Amino acid sequence: MPASSAADAETGDELARLVSLAEADLAAGRDRAALKHARRAARLAPDSPLATLLHTVASVLAADQSSPRATLLLPTSTSSPSPLSPSSLRRHYKSLTKSLRSGASSSFSVASAIKDAIQRADDAYAALSAPAPPPTFWTACAGCRLLHEFDRKYVGFRLMCPSCRRTFLAAEVPPPPEDAQPEEPVPPPPAKKKPRTERREMTLAEMQQQLTDNKRELTLAEMQQQLAKKGAIDDSSVVLLDDDDEEEEEVDEEQNIGTDMMDVEDSDFYNFDADRSEKCFKRGQVWALYGDDDGMPRHYALVVDMMAPGSRFRAQIRWLDLQSDGEEGKPCGEFKVGRLVTVHSVNIFSHLVAYERIAREAYRIYPKKGSVWAFHGGKDADSGRPKYEFAVFLSAYSELYGASFGYLEKVDGFRSIFTRRDIGRDAVQTLQKGDMGKLSHQIPARKVPKDEGSPLPPTDCWELDPASLPFELLQVEQRT
Repeated sequence: MPASSAADAETGDELARLVSLAEADLAAGRDRAALKHARRAARLAPDSPLATLLHTVASVLAADQSSPRATLLLPTSTSSPSPLSPSSLRRHYKSLTKSLRSGASSSFSVASAIKDAIQRADDAYAALSAPAPPPTFWTACAGCRLLHEFDRKYVGFRLMCPSCRRTFLAAEVPPPPEDAQPEEPVPPPPAKKKPRTERREMTLAEMQQQLTDNKRELTLAEMQQQLAKKGAIDDSSVVLLDDDDEEEEEVDEEQNIGTDMMDVEDSDFYNFDADRSEKCFKRGQVWALYGDDDGMPRHYALVVDMMAPGSRFRAQIRWLDLQSDGEEGKPCGEFKVGRLVTVHSVNIFSHLVAYERIAREAYRIYPKKGSVWAFHGGKDADSGRPKYEFAVFLSAYSELYGASFGYLEKVDGFRSIFTRRDIGRDAVQTLQKGDMGKLSHQIPARKVPKDEGSPLPPTDCWELDPASLPFELLQVEQRT
C-alpha cells in the first residue's frame, strides 16, 4: 500500500506539471508544445477532464489551418478519404464545439485559447459545409450577338439581354476563349425547341408599368418575393414572370414563387430549423416571411391550403397587407388579407406569428410577452448596412398602456446568445402606440436552460435565431 500511494502521488505531481506546462504554452501561443504536453497528460490520466480539454484545444490550434478536416480533428489520410454526410459532419462539429465549451469557466489563458479554438472550428465547418457554386452556361443574344453567362437553371428560358434589353431564348453556346472579352459578338445561337412554358424577364419598372396597365397592384412583400433576390440572374433588377401573368387577375389567381437555399449560420444550442420544417405548416396559421434588402422576416402571410403530406411541398398563402395609417414598413398593427399565391419552398418562411383575428379577413399583430424583437438602430457609418438593437418584451402590448421591454446584449464567445443589458431603473423601457415605427422585426428566440457549471452568465439568457440576425453579428471573437 505505501508503494501504491507513493506511485499515485508521483502520478498526480507529474499530471499537475504537464497540465501547468500545457496551459503556459497555450497562453504564450506555443500550440505545438502545448499539444505535446497535453497529449502526455491525457495519456497519463485519461479520466482527467482538464487534461482531455487541453488536449482537444491544443489539437485544434496546432492543426494545419489550410485543412478544415484537420482543424475539425477529422481523418486526413488520403488512403481512406471517406467524406462525411452533411448530418454526420454537423454532429461531429457540434460534439467538438460542445466539448470545447465545457471548459469556458477555466483560467483566463485557457478560456482565451478555447475561444480561439471554437472560432477555428467554426471557420473549418463553414468551409466544409459551404455549398458548391451553382453551375452556369453561356448563351448569346440573338439581337446584339453578345455573350452572357447565367445560372444553368435558366437554359431554355426566354431572358432579357442586359445590353440591348431585347428578349431571346437562352440556348447554350460554347464559352468564349479565356483571353477574349466576354462581350465579344458571336454568331446567333442555334435554333432550339421552344419550351412548354416560356418565361420572359422584366425589370422592376416594366413589371410595375404592366401591372398599372392591367389595373393590378402588388404588395411590397409580393414585389420583393418576385425579385427572387436569393438567386436570380441579376438580383437587384430583374424578375422572371410567366406569360400568363399578363392576364387580368382573378380572385383565385395563383402565382408560383421559388427561392434557393439560403446560407444561414448554425445556432449555438437550439435547432430553429425544426420549427419551420414542412410538417409544421397547417391551414389557418400566420407565418413571417423573409424579405427586404437585408433578408429579415418583416412580411406576414396566412396559410389557406396545404398539399397532402408526403407530396412535394406546396402551400397556398394570402399576403397580409398592413392597413395604412401614414407610416409604411411597420411590422405591427392591423393587417388585411391580400392576394393568393402558391409557394413551393419552406426556405422563405421564418416563424409562426401570434395574432388576434378581429374580422373575417383582418388580423392584429403586436408584441407578446416573452417575445424578442429587433429595433431599428440606424446605419453603419462604414458599410451603410442597417444596425439593430434587440429587446425582450416583459409584457404584452395594449393600446392603453403600451408594452414594457428590456434591451439585450450579446454574450461573448457565442454566436447568438443574449442576456439583459441594463440593470436598475434603466432596465425596463416602454413602447407606446406611436413608437411602432421603431420596431424592425420579430426574432424567434428560446430561453436557454443552464446547468451547474454552465459557461453562460448567471442572468437569464436567450438564444436568438441566426437567420433573423445580421451576419456580422454572428461572428465569435477570437482571443487577442
